[in-house]
Amino acid sequence: MIAPTLPWFELARFRRSRLTRVAIVAVTVVPLLYGALYIWANLDPTGNLDRVSAAIVNDDEVVQVPDRDGKDQPVAVGRQLAANLIGDDSSDNYDWRLTDASDAAKGLADGRYKAVLTIPKNLSAAATSTSGDPADAVQGRLDLQTNDAVNYINGTIAQTILAAARSSLNAQVTETYLDNVYLGFTDVRKALGEAAGGARDLGDGASELADGAGRLDDGASELASGLGTIDSGASQLADGLGTLDRRTAPLTGQSRRLADGARQVAAGNAEIAGVVKQVGDAILNATQDADTRIDELAAELDRLADQCEQNPPAPPSCQGLRDAADQADGLKAVVGDVRGDVSEAQDRTAELADGADRVADGTEQLARSVPRLVGAIGDASDGADRLAAGTGEAVDGANRLADGSAGLADGAQRLAEGAYQLQAGLTDGRDDVPDYADEKDREQLASTAASPIEEAADRLNGVGNYGSALAPYFMALALWVGAMAIYLLLRPLSARAIASTAGSVRTALAGFAPGALLSVVQAGLLVAVVEGVLGIHVERPLLLLGSALAAGIVFTALNQMFVALFGAAGRFLAIVFVCLQLTSAGGTYPIETAPGFFGLLHDLLPMTYVVDLFRAATSGGGSAITSDFVVLGVFTVAALAVTSFAAYRRQRITISRLHPTLVV
Repeated sequence: MIAPTLPWFELARFRRSRLTRVAIVAVTVVPLLYGALYIWANLDPTGNLDRVSAAIVNDDEVVQVPDRDGKDQPVAVGRQLAANLIGDDSSDNYDWRLTDASDAAKGLADGRYKAVLTIPKNLSAAATSTSGDPADAVQGRLDLQTNDAVNYINGTIAQTILAAARSSLNAQVTETYLDNVYLGFTDVRKALGEAAGGARDLGDGASELADGAGRLDDGASELASGLGTIDSGASQLADGLGTLDRRTAPLTGQSRRLADGARQVAAGNAEIAGVVKQVGDAILNATQDADTRIDELAAELDRLADQCEQNPPAPPSCQGLRDAADQADGLKAVVGDVRGDVSEAQDRTAELADGADRVADGTEQLARSVPRLVGAIGDASDGADRLAAGTGEAVDGANRLADGSAGLADGAQRLAEGAYQLQAGLTDGRDDVPDYADEKDREQLASTAASPIEEAADRLNGVGNYGSALAPYFMALALWVGAMAIYLLLRPLSARAIASTAGSVRTALAGFAPGALLSVVQAGLLVAVVEGVLGIHVERPLLLLGSALAAGIVFTALNQMFVALFGAAGRFLAIVFVCLQLTSAGGTYPIETAPGFFGLLHDLLPMTYVVDLFRAATSGGGSAITSDFVVLGVFTVAALAVTSFAAYRRQRITISRLHPTLVV
């Protein structure tokens, strides 16, 4: 009957006074204070960065950059960066303050400023250097200073903030640059379209030139042929004029003699005309009354014939008289003809005299003109020679022109084909060049290209803040410290139980039960404060409570084991053991980042499984919950087994027990 009461004998010792009762209470709140304070202190450190002061020293100089219209526009990248940092009043950004270099250096040294960002004077020039000569392109550099003597982690936080600000600034600068690039694409597209139109016009002109050159070739060939004919004619003309020149050389003297002879002929003709005039006048005068006389003669003959016939027999001569009278009309006709011939002869001789006179005048004029004619023929002969030479050269030139125009036509045709091909290529190139004339489209593309990849991090089983992430680690540590505190106050093995007839297992359980009870209270208080007071979001509250109870029990069993087995030295070993657990549990950084020694211990120590259970309870993940509880159960049983062995040893009287080496 003694065994069931053994666990309570140890607790009954603490009912003797108020101080002992307070000690029991103090032991139960040790994990609460330890874990809650750690979690509270680290609840959301990065969410309160706006309480941390940092300095900005802006030495950047404004630069003037020409826009598309050639007008200078001021660019102040340093001011933009400073404004972005100072204007961002979110809780995850420093309280940036604009100051000078001297104040910043003093503030960084004495801890007033946790970071100093110096913007160099060439930042704007560097940011805009990509719009000029590639050889002049440089990168701007931001100088961030932190003081590790004040806080090391702050340096990492400052670099993270600066990296975010730099990325944002780079995106803005790149967006502006790309906007100009996309706008340049529009200009290139327009220029390619204009070039394609020019190539088409060039092709049309070249085609027309080829056609004209072809016609010129035909014309030049015809010209060469015609000039050949002209050349032949000019040669013949030159030969003929040469001959004429030689033959007309004596014409001057001959024409003079001809003029003199013509003048003599004219004089002779004038004399003949005078004689003919006189003779004709005489004939005309002689025949003026011939008709009357003939009529009278005919009448007389008729009368004689009548008389002759009146005396029969009439002789034949009477008829002859009658016939002669009948011939009067014919005679008158003959006389008329003579008169006409005489008049005509007079007229002709007069005309002949006039013509001879005109011929004389003409030959005189000819005699005077022949020298000029002869000279002109000579000049014409010389000109014909020059013409023949010139037409020969013209023929050669026309032939060369024909050859050249043929080559020109061929070249113009190839030029036209090339121009049309160029037009097709430029048109295709223009179609391939995107058109970013729309400002909204250009801004969208520039913004996307400046930040082509967005963060889309999906944190499975995410936790709310830094404190929630570290809560499993701090709670495990707190429960271990609480278990250590329990066996600073309680004895791992009750002296009454050791002195009794109870077995070693019951003796071990008698020392474990009061500690386990206190650990249950510790775990309950810790979970209640973490959830209810600190506001840590827990996905699985029951799992968190169960994990805390299991952790308290296994940690209690282990601390009991160390003290029961090694006495006072066991408390030191418990401290060493927790150090190994804390460094190998992977509570802060992934265990893979630690040296291999700690990775080896990771799966061998119980706190690894406690932290894993707490994480599964707070974040909602976890795939080895059952196995974690099994492992903790194994550690508990193993610890109690070792404690039972220690109880067994304690129940045996030995020299070392009578004379211990170290008493604490």
